[in-house]
Amino acid sequence: MANHDLDEWLQTLAVGEPVDIDGESVCLKLHALGAELSVCLFRNYTGVQLAEALRTGFQSALEFDAGLAVSMDDQALLLAQWLPAVSTWDEAAEALENILNQASMWRAALTQPQPGVEQDDLSKRGEERIRKLFSGSYR
Repeated sequence: MANHDLDEWLQTLAVGEPVDIDGESVCLKLHALGAELSVCLFRNYTGVQLAEALRTGFQSALEFDAGLAVSMDDQALLLAQWLPAVSTWDEAAEALENILNQASMWRAALTQPQPGVEQDDLSKRGEERIRKLFSGSYR
């Protein structure tokens, strides 16, 4: 898709309500100083999915621009990002591409345990990494 076609297509997307982009439910909500871009990770998520998402969230906090959120109706687990000074889909195009990529990586991490590695070991490594970062000893 040429940039001109992409710009035209982005202008057709609704703002403030979920839109379907490549099978993903994505929403751009405008606020006074920017916009919130979100993509639905799981609709009607379970407690197990939420707990695993929180563990993964701590492990990947440094690698991703977006973080976890829950929909206003508490029915969906979202990946959301604040975009300062953004008021159109055109302005959110790069962030949109990034958050869609991040969502697929999140889902893969949450649905497929790594072979030969215990989940508790992964959690411990993530926690250690965060502690080292905050203590200033992480490089």
